[in-house]
Amino acid sequence: MRARTVQCLALACALTFALPAFQSTAEQTQFNEARQLLTGADKDPDKARQLLVYLVSTPNPGLDPDARTYALVYLGYIEDRAGNRDAALTWFRKAAATEGATPGILAVANAGLKQPVLYIRHLDSHEPSPGAQLAKSLSPEARRENFEALWKAIDTSYAMFELKSIDWDETGRVYRQRLDAVANDDDFYLLLYRLVNELKDTHSAPQNYTPPRMAGVPELPVELVAGKPFIVAGPKAGWEVISVDGMGPAKKMEALRPFLAARSSDRAYQREAAKSLFSGAAGTRVKVELHTPDGRSETGTYERRFGQTGQRPPRSTGIVLTRGKFVNYGRHPSGLGYIQIVSFNGRGEIDDEFNHALEALRDTPGLLLDIRDNPGGFGHSQIVGRFLSKRAETAISYVKSGPRHRDLERRPGHVEPAGPWQYKAPVALLVNADTGSASDLFACELRSARRVTTVGTTTHGNLSGVGTYATLPCGLTVRISNGYVCDVKNRPVEVTGNVPDVVVEPAILDVLNGRDPVLQRAVDVLEGIIGKAGKPPLG
Repeated sequence: MRARTVQCLALACALTFALPAFQSTAEQTQFNEARQLLTGADKDPDKARQLLVYLVSTPNPGLDPDARTYALVYLGYIEDRAGNRDAALTWFRKAAATEGATPGILAVANAGLKQPVLYIRHLDSHEPSPGAQLAKSLSPEARRENFEALWKAIDTSYAMFELKSIDWDETGRVYRQRLDAVANDDDFYLLLYRLVNELKDTHSAPQNYTPPRMAGVPELPVELVAGKPFIVAGPKAGWEVISVDGMGPAKKMEALRPFLAARSSDRAYQREAAKSLFSGAAGTRVKVELHTPDGRSETGTYERRFGQTGQRPPRSTGIVLTRGKFVNYGRHPSGLGYIQIVSFNGRGEIDDEFNHALEALRDTPGLLLDIRDNPGGFGHSQIVGRFLSKRAETAISYVKSGPRHRDLERRPGHVEPAGPWQYKAPVALLVNADTGSASDLFACELRSARRVTTVGTTTHGNLSGVGTYATLPCGLTVRISNGYVCDVKNRPVEVTGNVPDVVVEPAILDVLNGRDPVLQRAVDVLEGIIGKAGKPPLG
């Protein structure tokens, strides 16, 4: 087995750029058809190639620079996946030479000039990553070769060593010692998983390996509420967890770190770890001490097993909602508009749903824009542009430009006004600790443009923007964040998150009763802004 690493730059989480707009419906249809032919495991690259070659053929005045560059990158990707490196380079050169394209897609074109592009997230996220079949019966020498390949790939590609004060050389020293004790394939792949987890980065992770699943106590679903772990459903709902197997919750959650996926901020990790507080091997027993709402203490022992946990009561908004796949909307009893974006894991359909919702609420005196619990997906600057009256700087990206830890290129990001008209009334943006990834970017852009008042709790804080994919000789594919995003004041969103202007932390009784103090406070904030502007009272 050769000790080599194939690195493939993808459109990463596609956080900082979105798919292009077209001047022609026919060309949009052809592009979408080509993209569909390249999506997932059942690709038809020959037919996609025919459509894309036609689109980039000159003369073709309907293609804007972004659209042309995307089509050229896709052609390079098709050839790289087929092993036709020379043909791929021809397409990547043309893509990199396109004038007027956005930095995100140009970065992929330029990366294609350096190494094969074999994996593009929005095309390949629903199939196993390259090298999905992990090698077995690895010799100690092969394990060492693969370990060094991964350590080196991270060392030269990861963007946030200094931001997070990570001593990667020391991390390598510690894990090399652990590697010496590895005796089988399972332990080896778990070691690599934990090595990547040392980055404490939501977006950096193995793509085709997960650690052994742990069992829990389904009848005791736990969530972190106001910093404390509570049972949130079932007969013991509202009871606080005091200890687990004799350890306090904080100590237990820290002990779980090697077994759980990494998170970019400690608050986000704590929320995830709280849900796994009773986890362990199936069939074993866990001793749990709880405090009842009236202050009594109760200790019980429970068997760990797999099963569906109970769900906390849903949040009640008091709003009759028109529901879509990604966007729900309605009118609050106060007269304010309300739009909830539940996910950004889609493309043009989210823009379409949002535009429809905004049109329906065009006459409202203010808007409640809710992205709580939205885990992200892809960037949607078109939606941000619906709130801007002029071009605005909305973020600053730092992207790896060389192998040294400090090799970062600064890239200011701007958003243009979008849509047939702009919503100019006050906007309250509702956020919480589960607002992350593309949602963190969305909040960053609106806050940087000074277009919203944020209400709730600090967001997750996971926003790398772009990433590379390293495929090791053993077949393990790992995503490595090779950039990060800051607001216009140069404050990184990764780790820090978006800190709300108005902090509102729901209490356990709010959770159990489905009350929404964040929404109510946002209503109060907007009513105050509208009142100061001399507008008539709401309602």
